[in-house]
Amino acid sequence: MEWYEIHKFKDRLASIEQYFVEIAANEQQILTFGFGLALDFPTAAKAFEALKTFDEDFTTLKRYILRMDRAIGQELESLDSNGKLVEQVSLIALRLRMAEARRPISSSLATINQIFSVLPYLSRLVKRKGLFGEEPVSLHKTIINLGKLRGLTNFCSDYLSSQENLDDEVFKPSNVKPDRVLDLIDSASAEIEKLTSISPAERTRIQGYLQEAKREVLSSSPSWSKIVGALVIVAAITSGIADAPNAAKNIKDAIEYILGTSVEKPLQKYLPSTSEDEKS
Repeated sequence: MEWYEIHKFKDRLASIEQYFVEIAANEQQILTFGFGLALDFPTAAKAFEALKTFDEDFTTLKRYILRMDRAIGQELESLDSNGKLVEQVSLIALRLRMAEARRPISSSLATINQIFSVLPYLSRLVKRKGLFGEEPVSLHKTIINLGKLRGLTNFCSDYLSSQENLDDEVFKPSNVKPDRVLDLIDSASAEIEKLTSISPAERTRIQGYLQEAKREVLSSSPSWSKIVGALVIVAAITSGIADAPNAAKNIKDAIEYILGTSVEKPLQKYLPSTSEDEKS
């Protein structure tokens, strides 16, 4: 999960939170006329789309954040284990889906239902049960926990965005030409295809890293740190292959070109030597 994906999740969380607030604010009307009323709220459409992926988004975010920052990851764990956030959101989403799937009743029966719903005695019974009947759902607590999750998500998004910007400042010299990098990657890829000393699986693995780097170079906002990372892996692999000096040289040239002369010398010692370097 990248920073921009976390940013999108934050926006989806805001849609869900706003929709749940609207449901809570109109609880009496929904108790009287049914959950179908909530389907017509202005915030419903965006919230429904966001609810479809909430479980997956939360699980992916938690797994990613636990690797990045254990303290924040434990906060997310607490929202799930103590606050039962995922379970609560799922139960609310289920009730909304049931309301959406419910077949419409005739106008005469709807009128009768509305009359009976507002009778004092029956109305008190409905109020006692609440919006979710016997289900253990606290809408207000869920809204509060969604706000906490949105705050944590916002922090993570800002942090990763700043890290991405720092990476680009380090690894993107102002005069870098993507076409030059692409040419070197393509040349290395062609050399890899000619090799007879590696297995098909190994060839596929190397080409996978090269294609990953190439896709990133071609993107609208390339992360040069990712590109360098993929190329360094390929450089390490090809440096140990006797008949791959040309491929290794192309990759090494690409890395040095991206890093630029300002940081080339300090990092030179970390680049694996090619077969040609060893001969000279």
